[in-house]
Amino acid sequence: MSSSGRTIRYDHSALRWVSHLVVTCLLWLTFVSDVSAHGERAQLASMRMRTIHWFDIQVHKTEMKVGELVTITGKFIPSEHWPKHLGGVEDAVYLNVGVPGPTFIRLESSINGVPMIRSTSLEKGKLYEFEMQLRARIPGNYHLHPLLNVRDVGTLVGKGAWVRVEDIDEPVTFVNEVETMQGEVIDLETYGVETVKIWHAIWIVLGLAYLVFWLIRREMFIPRYMQTKQAIESGENPNDIITRRDFMVTAGFFTVTLTLILTGYLYTDYKYPLTIPLQTGNVSVTGIDIPAGPLRVDLNRASYELGGRSLTLEMQMTNSGLLPIQLTEFATANIRFMNPEAPATMPVYPDEEMVAANGLEIANGVIEPGQTIDVKLVASDSLWETQRMTGLIHAPDSRFAGLLFYQDTNGEQYFQEVGGTIVPSFF
Repeated sequence: MSSSGRTIRYDHSALRWVSHLVVTCLLWLTFVSDVSAHGERAQLASMRMRTIHWFDIQVHKTEMKVGELVTITGKFIPSEHWPKHLGGVEDAVYLNVGVPGPTFIRLESSINGVPMIRSTSLEKGKLYEFEMQLRARIPGNYHLHPLLNVRDVGTLVGKGAWVRVEDIDEPVTFVNEVETMQGEVIDLETYGVETVKIWHAIWIVLGLAYLVFWLIRREMFIPRYMQTKQAIESGENPNDIITRRDFMVTAGFFTVTLTLILTGYLYTDYKYPLTIPLQTGNVSVTGIDIPAGPLRVDLNRASYELGGRSLTLEMQMTNSGLLPIQLTEFATANIRFMNPEAPATMPVYPDEEMVAANGLEIANGVIEPGQTIDVKLVASDSLWETQRMTGLIHAPDSRFAGLLFYQDTNGEQYFQEVGGTIVPSFF
């Protein structure tokens, strides 16, 4: 190809490499399959154990039709053993729900009764109760997770549950109607879609026109690069490649672009004179003090046995109450290890995941009033492996945390956090 009296030769190896890459990407997109993944597994084991303790999470309806409501309730405690290298919950936290795409509409959410329209701040070691109400939007099987978005930390995922959404029998279009401050009822499913299409069409036409101009000139990308390279090698000024016509056409496109932006802004300001900016302030939520139980727990040693997939805690416990106390459960990283010889302190809901019904072995599991004894607690189950918790031994800060549940003979239930240094065992 010749341009400005110069002959240009091209090396087509780069073009062949790009074409092979495009074909590979297209094949990957064609044959990729859906996966049933659990978001919490992707997080570090130490991070799951020492950030947010989720418990008593319930999805109150697991089968529904499009348009029906589902409520998620539960509790969580920000750990007092929070990793020091992570940002804390004292800055900005937002309660959210983890679903695969826009399959649900979140109608309401609250923490300790305070609406969670905006972010909030939390206290470590305090109890928080949350509730979210969703409306099913798209049929399918989905794994719902409550989650907290924490500034400078990321997303902390709670225990999920599978729900099935079936399509409605009648051929009725799904609507999501709200009433504006001016009393106008609009459907958020379709509101503003036509305007979006118009603006997309405008920018596509403008972009294609600019692209066609350079295609006609046959000076896009590689040709322009080769001209610049050849000009430099021959001692010429590469800026001379840009002609006056290039400047005029580019200036015209630039002027049209600014005119469209300004016109769109002025028209929008005229059509919608009353607007409220997005709100960024935090709301205040008061944490609930965890009820103090009669059991004092001192951790002597904690170890994780890789081969046996078990966490062993050696503790000294003192019962300062008037009734015998029985240990019932140890929960960490959304996994519940239950004492099969004791009634459950927290209910086990139907189809609840990550529950080791016989996963807790306790020596001296009953502490009499006024008694101080050494207790050995072993939490063992294959869930350590399947939930990718064995990565705990690779953490540079080998520490753990979890919730210990217990109750007295009158059925009074208590829980408290236990945590500290952990020693890995490979044999």
